[in-house]
Amino acid sequence: MSKRTIFCFLFLCTTRFVSAQQTPTASPSPAPTAAVPPATAKPLRDLVDELDQGGLQRVIEQLRSSYVDSSALTNQEINQAAVEGLLSRLGPGASLQTKTQTEKPALNRPFKSELIQAQFGYVRLGSFNRNGLSQFDDTLASFRNRGVTGLILDLRTMQPGSDFGLAADILSRFVPKGKVLFNLAEPNNGGEAQAYSSSEDPIFTGPIAVLVSRDDEGTAEAVAGTLREQLHALVIGQKTSGRAVEYEHYPIGDNLVLTVAIKELVIPGEPLIFPDGLTPDIAVPFLKQQQDTVLGLADQNGVADYILDEERPHTNEAALVAGKNPDLDAYEADHASGKSKQQHVKDVVLQRAIDFLTAISVFRAK
Repeated sequence: MSKRTIFCFLFLCTTRFVSAQQTPTASPSPAPTAAVPPATAKPLRDLVDELDQGGLQRVIEQLRSSYVDSSALTNQEINQAAVEGLLSRLGPGASLQTKTQTEKPALNRPFKSELIQAQFGYVRLGSFNRNGLSQFDDTLASFRNRGVTGLILDLRTMQPGSDFGLAADILSRFVPKGKVLFNLAEPNNGGEAQAYSSSEDPIFTGPIAVLVSRDDEGTAEAVAGTLREQLHALVIGQKTSGRAVEYEHYPIGDNLVLTVAIKELVIPGEPLIFPDGLTPDIAVPFLKQQQDTVLGLADQNGVADYILDEERPHTNEAALVAGKNPDLDAYEADHASGKSKQQHVKDVVLQRAIDFLTAISVFRAK
């Protein structure tokens, strides 16, 4: 091999080696930074709550001096906005209504009692008042004598309002005589709380399921909360209205009435019900329209039709041999007879109560 050839070979190798040494290594890509979620805008009420008295006054003054439409910020407008805002913030604690609204009579609902599955007593108080206490006593005594293993007390159709004396009378049928049921506190007057105690010996002493709805007010809320605290009753349904207060009514002008909460229900051992409502032990979502419908139908027909699902005929081997379709026949028969779909609506709150009492009775039988 000639010297020229050897030289060219060595030069080529050296060039490749140097090039390899000088080639920069690929640097790792930087890790992508996590996207920062945009800050959630605070609700207007939270922002207003951050203002002290000086800040509130400055906002009002700035609006009055700068806002494009000065007629929208007269003293009358500001006072109206203040009253509207206060009533909105106070929720169930205060309301402004026409006299016609306050005097509108409540829907009259019947007192109902039934025996379910031969072992559970069911009582729906309806538009209950003190005149119905003797009927209530007779019903509970009948259940006791029949050996029922549990009671369902349905408060969902109770009269709206806060008759705490009536609530104490109802509770006296269950809570041992002499026990404090609840108190009515009047913080503004600094007076002692008014205590309500059980005045009778219990008529029924078994397990109790209490059914409540979002429309239930003071009387029903007092009964449900006290039975839970005193007797470990299970409350089933939806969170109640939170109107567990005593109201005073003040006429405003010729046609308006201002309703203001002046006393608050306090059940020893229970969270305050006003203003957020009583939270059930078992929450059962039920559209208001559907619940109102099934309760109205049960007022007329009884509750049995709205507990268990109707069993429909199904296709079987005999039907196939005979060339029939029982499913289709039943469907066509329903429509031909004009059966309402409402008949197939079930009371899911009542079903949960039956499930609870059934589980208790099975457990006790073991």
